[in-house]
Amino acid sequence: MTLARYILVKFLLNLLKITIAFLLLVFVIDGVEQAQRLSPYNVPIKETLFIVLLRAPQYMMEIIPLVLMLASLSTFVGLSRSSELVVMRASGRSAIKLLMIPVAATIIIGILLTTVVNPIVAATIRRTDVLLADYNVAGRSLVSLGTSGIWLRQGSEDSQFVIQADRASFNGSILFRMNLFEFSDDGSLERRIVSESARLSEGEWLFRNGTEWLFNYAQTEAPVSSREFDELPLPTTLTSQEILEKFAAPEAVSIWSLPALIERLNDAGFSSRRQSLFLQSEMARPVLLVAMVLIGAGFSMRHARFGQTGIMVVIAVFSAFLLYALKSIAESLGAAYEIPIELAAWGPPTAGILLTMGLLLHLEDG
Repeated sequence: MTLARYILVKFLLNLLKITIAFLLLVFVIDGVEQAQRLSPYNVPIKETLFIVLLRAPQYMMEIIPLVLMLASLSTFVGLSRSSELVVMRASGRSAIKLLMIPVAATIIIGILLTTVVNPIVAATIRRTDVLLADYNVAGRSLVSLGTSGIWLRQGSEDSQFVIQADRASFNGSILFRMNLFEFSDDGSLERRIVSESARLSEGEWLFRNGTEWLFNYAQTEAPVSSREFDELPLPTTLTSQEILEKFAAPEAVSIWSLPALIERLNDAGFSSRRQSLFLQSEMARPVLLVAMVLIGAGFSMRHARFGQTGIMVVIAVFSAFLLYALKSIAESLGAAYEIPIELAAWGPPTAGILLTMGLLLHLEDG
């Protein structure tokens, strides 16, 4: 018990030191970038620092696998150089049992990151978008998804259009059972269009089989006129790709809310593969973190008197980046429907654990 506590404390202290170091690095790099980016918009320095602070958790979630790998690497390199690792193994402790302590801590950390930190990161992303929109750095989303279907908003020089549809085609180019409302600058309703469908082509909506109402409040006898149509074009600046991309990014949605969002996307006719893949990746995060910890330990448990410690450290870092690259490639293939999303999310970290365990068992036998 004392030995387990000793290894756990050293691992957590190294993790804290490396986390603080990377956090300061993120603050410096992102702070300079945001200062250059926001300077033309006259954003106060306090707001800039606050935006950098809000963006920091998102970056830390991205690099936490590398942080844990380096914490594991520094822990076991330190134990090896002080010959403590040799004494532990000479007393009958196997390398696998020694690794169970940081692995158990990593599993707990991974679960907390997925269940607790993920919603916090999602909230900071949404808050950052709101702040940037307040300073006209980035526009608010023109597309939203609710229980009543899809809502879009587009504007022109002298009017605003609000579009509601029950569902959409897979690529967002066709909307079904549409209602369009056109408002003037003073907020009065000028036109309403109801149609069975509308196809989005280059530069225009093409409404099919519907009714158009025109509202002219200046006329007292017939302020409302209507007509039915087979086809009716309407200029627009929206594109189908923009509609798909304007939905909330999966990173900006809490993991607890992702299943409901996926269900709404499916009901609306959109592809939810990107959100489903992100959900599976978040659930697989503890497995990825364990793989990184095992990589850090697998290349650092040799005794320092054998030499080549620096080479082993470089190999460990390269292996961690290779695993992360394989994970990114697998997720890209999963998003492109080339492989199942479960394989894309769980395959690389599981393979990393198996390969590293094979290396550790080989070193143990040696």
